[in-house]
Amino acid sequence: MENNIIGIFSGKGGVGKTTLTVNLAISMVQFNKNVIAVDTDLKMSGLGLHLNMYKFPTTINDVLSSTKNLLDALYIHSSGIRIVPAPVYAEDVDTSRLKEVLANPYISNSYVLLDSPPGLEKNAIDVISACNSAIILTTPEVPAVTDALKIVDKINKMNVNILGLVINMSDKDSQLDDEEIESALGVKIIGKIPFDKNVRKSLSFRQPLMIYNPYSPASVEIKKIAAKILNEKYENEKFLIFKRIFKGIKK
Repeated sequence: MENNIIGIFSGKGGVGKTTLTVNLAISMVQFNKNVIAVDTDLKMSGLGLHLNMYKFPTTINDVLSSTKNLLDALYIHSSGIRIVPAPVYAEDVDTSRLKEVLANPYISNSYVLLDSPPGLEKNAIDVISACNSAIILTTPEVPAVTDALKIVDKINKMNVNILGLVINMSDKDSQLDDEEIESALGVKIIGKIPFDKNVRKSLSFRQPLMIYNPYSPASVEIKKIAAKILNEKYENEKFLIFKRIFKGIKK
């Protein structure tokens, strides 16, 4: 499977990278794909917390240190996605083996989403090296886009294919418009996730947005992004339900 290892990258923290990784993974499962989400942000891990999963006997750290196999660190969430978590707290871990670890034939028929660390530390460079392709995430603010530019430049230099740009927390009062962001980064926008109060509520309840409210504005946009990545046709399920009801009434 080409481009099956997809890194989710941002130039700075706090732009919603883990939230996107989790909900994009669930959206892809809803298109009947096998999906594994891997927490590679080892210093600020949060993948498990977003899924209300806390206790992991084995994590990606154990795999990278050669004490465990990747399959030992796989856990299944009720949504259908599988995750490879990182511990909540960890000392510095050598991530140079990440590409080798992800070459495991068991995951060759799955889409693997890497929740990467922000910025360009060595850990982030190792994540880029392990990817077949990348998604860039930013908010429509000057500092976030400026930092994203550095990531885009590095990924291009490392010859990793960029699938597109996702703008998070987009609204009418954004500092930069779409054309300015695309021009600055040289990457086409594949999705604009609107500011949505349901995102914060879902985090409070430790439920992924796609489960907490699958028809919220942000959920719908994430599902559209998943459809683009997978070359699938997106249809609004809520609209289809009303359409079926209406057809039933007409009969």
